[in-house]
Amino acid sequence: MAYILHQSPAGHGHGPGGYEQLESSRGGLPGHAPLPGTTSVRAAFIHVVGDLLQSVGVLVAATIIYFKPQCKIADPISTLFFSVFVLGSTFTILKDVFRVLMEGAPRGIAFEAVKEALLGVSGVKGTHDLHLWALTLSHHAVSVHVAVEASTDPETVLWEATRQLQSKFGFASCTVQVERYREETA
Repeated sequence: MAYILHQSPAGHGHGPGGYEQLESSRGGLPGHAPLPGTTSVRAAFIHVVGDLLQSVGVLVAATIIYFKPQCKIADPISTLFFSVFVLGSTFTILKDVFRVLMEGAPRGIAFEAVKEALLGVSGVKGTHDLHLWALTLSHHAVSVHVAVEASTDPETVLWEATRQLQSKFGFASCTVQVERYREETA
């Protein structure tokens, strides 16, 4: 069962570019390993491992009780250990799911670092309306307005800002709006 769950999906989808492909894509932060598989596959794998551990625990508890009938406490102890494992593993998956559902900031990407990278692009004088969110655990999006000097080529700034966001932070979806710098927007 674990072998089957770790296999990649074989071409099944509901159209090109769907969330199944987004979540299992190998995007993410450069230098960071992408999370293995989709959240559903991770949850199913943990469920299978939990069932295996529970079965082993019940077998060990039954063996102990068989040879020492006075040690009937082995069964509830086995159940307690299993419950702790399930609770711990479920918490990490729920945290990841809620990050995506609530469109939370991607894990491991600092807001200030993104802002500093944008301000480091030649010709950029300021940024505003910077938004970071996770569409899936491995597909992150960014939206930002950058204010540029009047003498700066907006196309060059747009290209360089997008390249910085994708290469430094691994954003898969970048929306950069370039506008002329005005004192009142600073």
